[in-house]
Amino acid sequence: MSTVLIALGIFGLRILDVSIGTVRVIYTIRGQRLLSAILGVVESGIWIVAISSALKYAQSSRLSMVAWALGFATGTVVGISLEQWIGTGWVMMRAISQHKAGELRDTLLGRGFGVTTVNGEGRSGRVLILFVVAPRKRGKEMLAAVQSIDEDAFITIEPLSQAIGGYVPRMAAAPSAMRK
Repeated sequence: MSTVLIALGIFGLRILDVSIGTVRVIYTIRGQRLLSAILGVVESGIWIVAISSALKYAQSSRLSMVAWALGFATGTVVGISLEQWIGTGWVMMRAISQHKAGELRDTLLGRGFGVTTVNGEGRSGRVLILFVVAPRKRGKEMLAAVQSIDEDAFITIEPLSQAIGGYVPRMAAAPSAMRK
């Protein structure tokens, strides 16, 4: 077998095992044990084949070592991209608007988001703080809705490990926000 084909094989295997490993770690952090364990078995099997090939051909071709390193780097990027595309989990947005908080609340409620408001006081006086928990796939839709009404709103968005109780929307993203 040619050294280029061997290197390409190692490169491909590394992309697979590192991509799966990246996604596995994210699911582990989110507490999904069974899925993490299954991904771990698949990842380990691919890794064993990849390392065996790399070590077998390491002496005859440095190209296999370069393929190993490049496959690792590429697999990391692919794994992160896969996880973003899958888009599981929840996000929480906090939005603070000086003058349009009521309109923001009504718009978000109208789009099926659960909104909790809390009175607060900021540097410029009294404000209304909006808290919204939503499926991560709807995060961009939620952000766009806020920014279309108040581009000066202060917004923070962070991932949640769990959302329990209250109103947690389980509906799919609106057609305009769905990934293609």
